[in-house]
Amino acid sequence: MALIENNLLPGQYYTIEKSIDREMSIQRSRFIGSLRKVKNRDEVDFELKQIATLYPKASHYCWAYRFAGEPILEHSSDAGEPSGTAGRPILGALKKHALENILAVVTRYYGGVKLGVKGLIAAYGDTTLLAVENSKIVIEEPSSLFSFACTYDLYNILLTKLERASIDHALLQTDFTEEISGRAVVPNSLLVILKKELDSINTSKTNFTYTIRPLSDR
Repeated sequence: MALIENNLLPGQYYTIEKSIDREMSIQRSRFIGSLRKVKNRDEVDFELKQIATLYPKASHYCWAYRFAGEPILEHSSDAGEPSGTAGRPILGALKKHALENILAVVTRYYGGVKLGVKGLIAAYGDTTLLAVENSKIVIEEPSSLFSFACTYDLYNILLTKLERASIDHALLQTDFTEEISGRAVVPNSLLVILKKELDSINTSKTNFTYTIRPLSDR
């Protein structure tokens, strides 16, 4: 997998399309690289437990994660390997490909041969890169929940405003009762134009309201 050209819009980031596990053998030790999409530390903890269950009785579960945002949050763990020999090269592989909202875990089954500091660094870094290079990389971005309420006479106007903000009407989950209310998950890159269009609706009679709530959770 080649590195993607840097053509991101503000707020967008690169991540993997789906989970992947890839294995390599080095000096009789098994190294299994696992990549998982995550958005917060709770999801990291959950995935670490899942991987430990998937690969029981391993000697080490070393990991690193990166969360999208300003600033990017990242952390790594050697999980019992000599300091700097596991977590740091795993994190380095993620940074090399500019991946965010991602957890990388390298599970090791010790094979009886010591690899030394340089050997460990190469093994953990290369195993992570093997998983990354066999993944499909996609562009994603944080989203927000847009909610609204309006009277029936304003609904068509609202739909026109949403169309001007490049928001597909099919994204709306709408309820028709005494008034019309609805919600949609909207990419953050569209929020500036969305707010501009919504604020242009005449609200002097207070028959239209909306809220926008971030969904990002780090």
